[in-house]
Amino acid sequence: MRTTSAPTDQPTSRAKRSLAGGILPLIGTILFVIVTVLQFAGGAGEDWGPQLVTNAVTYMIGWAGVGAGISHLFFSNKISKTIGFEKSPYQHEVGFADLSMGIVALMAASYSTEFALSVILVSSFYRFGCGIGHIRSMIKDHNFAINNTLILFTNFLVPAFLIFAYYNWA
Repeated sequence: MRTTSAPTDQPTSRAKRSLAGGILPLIGTILFVIVTVLQFAGGAGEDWGPQLVTNAVTYMIGWAGVGAGISHLFFSNKISKTIGFEKSPYQHEVGFADLSMGIVALMAASYSTEFALSVILVSSFYRFGCGIGHIRSMIKDHNFAINNTLILFTNFLVPAFLIFAYYNWA
């Protein structure tokens, strides 16, 4: 007689993977908060507004884009699963788009504030479009995978914050 049993650590491992995968879309925001708190703890100075915008572009678009690009390009199987999508060639297109925006955002700190605005707008339109696609997937396919839902924070609130911050503090 053959019996099978599931390993006892399977639910915990799955939960840990889900949590780790769920943090990935927020890494730029997490880094932004950490760096900004540390930087401002020593005194914000008179140019705190422009510095805040520079930090936001650097981390919320720059490093977030580089990380997302690398994830989509080199770990496409795992990323697709956390989004609830099948692996497809779109991963490479999304990966290069994310990587491109990330690199250009990292360069923005060396250029004028208008350059930063361009990066903010491109990233915001892109993220908004991706957000619409994720909502569509939730409605049409009932896809509530961690990175199809949690990513909506990055798709909508981060662009709103970036645009608000730019026009108020840059």
